[in-house]
Amino acid sequence: MELYLQFAYGMKKIAMDLSKDWNGATTILSPRDISPIQLEAWKGGFNKAGLKTLFDPQCYYPKSNHEGLAKYGYWDESFSTKLELGQTFEENLVKSILVYNDIIGTEEFIIPAAMLRFDETWFQRWSNACNKLIEATKKVVKYKKHILTIALSDELLLQKEDEVEKIIEATERFDVDGYYIIAHPPQDAYLVDKPMWLINLLQLCAGLKLQGKKVIMGYGNHQLLCLTATGIDAMATGTYLNVRRFTNKFEKDESIQRKSTWYYYPAALSEYKIGFLDTAYNNGILEQMKPAREMDNGYVDVLFSGAMPSSTSFNETMAFKHYLNCVRVQIRTLSKPTYKDTVVANEVLLENAMRRIEFLEKNGVYAQARSFKDMVDVNRSALQRLEKNRGFQLRQEWDNL
Repeated sequence: MELYLQFAYGMKKIAMDLSKDWNGATTILSPRDISPIQLEAWKGGFNKAGLKTLFDPQCYYPKSNHEGLAKYGYWDESFSTKLELGQTFEENLVKSILVYNDIIGTEEFIIPAAMLRFDETWFQRWSNACNKLIEATKKVVKYKKHILTIALSDELLLQKEDEVEKIIEATERFDVDGYYIIAHPPQDAYLVDKPMWLINLLQLCAGLKLQGKKVIMGYGNHQLLCLTATGIDAMATGTYLNVRRFTNKFEKDESIQRKSTWYYYPAALSEYKIGFLDTAYNNGILEQMKPAREMDNGYVDVLFSGAMPSSTSFNETMAFKHYLNCVRVQIRTLSKPTYKDTVVANEVLLENAMRRIEFLEKNGVYAQARSFKDMVDVNRSALQRLEKNRGFQLRQEWDNL
């Protein structure tokens, strides 16, 4: 599994810097956060930095009023209604989206999808929409791989596993090259404490990957490191929380939000505010929170320079680069040559994270809302269910995934 960068507002320089540091990267562009003019203007810089691009049309909420999306020629508030009424506009929609793919030079075309509310008609509405958009894409997009978006509501992912199996069975008839998975978490949670949500997500990703298709997980974070056990190709994550988990960020937002700078301690799978790093400093244990050598790209050196963390120049950009670099290294570390070894690596990661969290808490260092303490068992449960349902297949097919 690879790490992709989920593009967010103000992320241009960070994405280019990381691509240079990593000798290449892939970012999934967000029309909400990059204008058509910027697509053309930034293309050269992206190429020079070795940054490959995908274009996510973000048609999840067709009636959204975000001014960024409205700048794009394909934006149509009646998108979902027209799909359900069977009106023939899909080819024009795909043609318009293709224009922007060509501007930025993508090699893969992300087919759009709406985030449909789950009810007894969901499956029929979803399959009808997918079939129409796939057929339109086959007619229009001739020189790029076709990646179908599967957008899943939190209500759907909390249902019985039978609902996910229906999706997997239906996709066996889809003529596409891969899938771009979007999963809405319950209550817009950053870290999800509901096992069924994660169980269903792992089952879906594994089922799609076992079909021999490319699978990309969008809007992820470090809780989804366990997707390494499904053999999927990539997970995308980004800077701010609105690109580390999927939520409706496509309505005009006039609210003013206060931001804090968080330090990701990879061994604990948790993030800490600077104030609690000061506590660790005073307790003489801050050095133990330093990232392992393979994850240390110098982005957080200032925190461990011997001064109290709150008195240093550590800032948001440093925190973002550090987080993204650590998740990338963790993905590579967990992705083993065999399925069994990958699962064991995930289990060891979770066990060690719990021990580190407990050690820090005994010393007065708490991650508060971003603690992974309650998620350890959630991830264990999802991995155990994956083993029961698809472990045999994954062991047999791992080398072919």
